[in-house]
Amino acid sequence: MTVTLPAGTQYAVESRDPGYEGCLQSATFACAGKILDLREAAGSGLINLPSSTRPYGWYPGTDVPSCITPTSDPGAASVATGGAVLEHGFAPIGPKKAEYGRFSETCQNPAQNNQIRMWWLPQSKLLIVEHASTPEQDAAFDGMVASAKFS
Repeated sequence: MTVTLPAGTQYAVESRDPGYEGCLQSATFACAGKILDLREAAGSGLINLPSSTRPYGWYPGTDVPSCITPTSDPGAASVATGGAVLEHGFAPIGPKKAEYGRFSETCQNPAQNNQIRMWWLPQSKLLIVEHASTPEQDAAFDGMVASAKFS
């Protein structure tokens, strides 16, 4: 899959905070979102497969997710204390349909409470996650997923 990244971001195989691979970074946000290829990990059984119908369904890890926001980079983020599915269904990624979800996340530090969006392609095992959803960032991510091309 290839996409046109939102203006001012770059894809980082390894983010400024080690261990947060696949991050879309900008000058002010260490991890605005992620694009992850989960093919290898999905076959290992060491991750939770994404799902738009369960709290934290956007998070493939087996530990507790962090509350990543523009002011709380992954290494400085508090842990999540709760989550809920706000919206789920299907949404396009380029010419394909992805499992889509919007989630609320409550955090140990309430100033970091936020919403997260995800697009999951279960056949391709590709996951796109948008951390700390805002109208401006939603528009940027919508443009990015619309630009997706598959070969």
